[in-house]
Amino acid sequence: MTSTAPTTRPREDLKILYDYELTNCPGKSIVALELGYKPNGTSPPHRHAGATAVAYVLEGEFLSGMNGNPPQVYKAGEHFIERPGCHHTVSDNASEITSMKAIVILIVDTLVLKTEKGYAALMEIDEGYE
Repeated sequence: MTSTAPTTRPREDLKILYDYELTNCPGKSIVALELGYKPNGTSPPHRHAGATAVAYVLEGEFLSGMNGNPPQVYKAGEHFIERPGCHHTVSDNASEITSMKAIVILIVDTLVLKTEKGYAALMEIDEGYE
């Protein structure tokens, strides 16, 4: 993939809602994020540190494309899953007028969160985008 210059579009807003180590799945943690996009907001292409991620749209419309497949629009009340190793190539607010908000639940190796990067390790942005 050819890298491009960083975008001037508004970037995502992330808020950690919770983080628990799963006692019934040793070595795994569950992390919940609130993801928000302002109108025309975007995230650069990325992966999620080998995590399984499930996104549930609370409001607005989420334009999501994975592994080079055509992007799809997910509306409030809809969800999608990113499997471990998935390349999230398009992650945008589908609207230039209204905001978008989603809850993202990640199941991740606990050790990933205990690196010096901490939660920042959950979003591995493609080289050349930051």
